[in-house]
Amino acid sequence: MIDNKTFDVIIIGGSYAGLAAGMALGRASKKTLIIDNGNPCNKQTPYSHNFLTNDGKSPSEITSIANHQVSNYDTVHFLNETAIDVVKSMNGFNVRVTDGESFETTNLIFATGIKDLLPPIKVFLNVGVFLFCTALIAMATKFEM
Repeated sequence: MIDNKTFDVIIIGGSYAGLAAGMALGRASKKTLIIDNGNPCNKQTPYSHNFLTNDGKSPSEITSIANHQVSNYDTVHFLNETAIDVVKSMNGFNVRVTDGESFETTNLIFATGIKDLLPPIKVFLNVGVFLFCTALIAMATKFEM
C-alpha cells in the first residue's frame, strides 16, 4: 500500500519502456509511480538478441537489473498491480488498480507493450509467427549451431 496517492507521473507498464521512463523521471526528481503486474509481453522470449550490453540475457534478468537501477531513485515508487481504469479528473487523471486503490497524476505514460497478432490470412496461419522475424531467427540459428 502506498500512503501518498498523488504523483507527478504514473507509468502503466514496468518492463523496458516503463523502466526507462521511470529512470529519466527519477533523475529529474519527479514523483513517479510505476504500476506493473509482472506479466510482460516478452515473457516467452528465452533470451535477447542484438540488445547492446544485454545480448544473450533473459528478459527477466534485464528487467531485474533495470528495476534495481531505477529503485535507486527515491522519487520513483513501484506497485505490483494491474491498472484497470483511468478517468480524466479535474487536475489530470485518476488511475484505479485491481485491489481498489486509486492514484492521482497530472501526467500518464502507457508502456504496456504489444501483443503480436497474426492477420487472418491463410498463408500466415499455415506458416506461423516466423514470417515476422525470419531473418532474426535464421541469424540466431546460424550462431547457435
